[in-house]
Amino acid sequence: MRRMLIVFFLSLTNFAFAGQTTAPDFTLPDIGGNNYQLSKNFGKGPILINFWATWCLPCRSEMKALKKIYKKYKDDGLQVLSVSVDDPRTVSKVKGTVKTYRYPFTILLDTNSEVFQLYQGTNPPLSVLINKNGEIVYTHTGYRKGDEINLQKKIVKLLK
Repeated sequence: MRRMLIVFFLSLTNFAFAGQTTAPDFTLPDIGGNNYQLSKNFGKGPILINFWATWCLPCRSEMKALKKIYKKYKDDGLQVLSVSVDDPRTVSKVKGTVKTYRYPFTILLDTNSEVFQLYQGTNPPLSVLINKNGEIVYTHTGYRKGDEINLQKKIVKLLK
């Protein structure tokens, strides 16, 4: 039954992306075990959702760049949600990776990739930028050095 509801919801979401840009709401646990609900954080400033995995090399490069962007704009209201799509076999590596690289943003766990699929993700990394009204204004799959420059420009526009 749960699977049928997820498939139904995903089909609605695909329809919504076609004509509407409202970010689908979700609740996920953070690495401390607390639940984070996206919609409760709208209105505070732009939110960047970055889907990644510990085994994804481009993800590590991108997260290094996102760390710099976050530190520069967090006091202006930028929120970064780093959503790990590591499955139950590799999720145990997330805390160690976060600690090693000192990622300062909110780390969420999507071990079944349900939210990743909700945002039409196929391969990490996937970045989704949401304005303070909860609307998706930019998405980007993959990472090559320099991608962060375009992303930063879009963030600055939202902070004005």
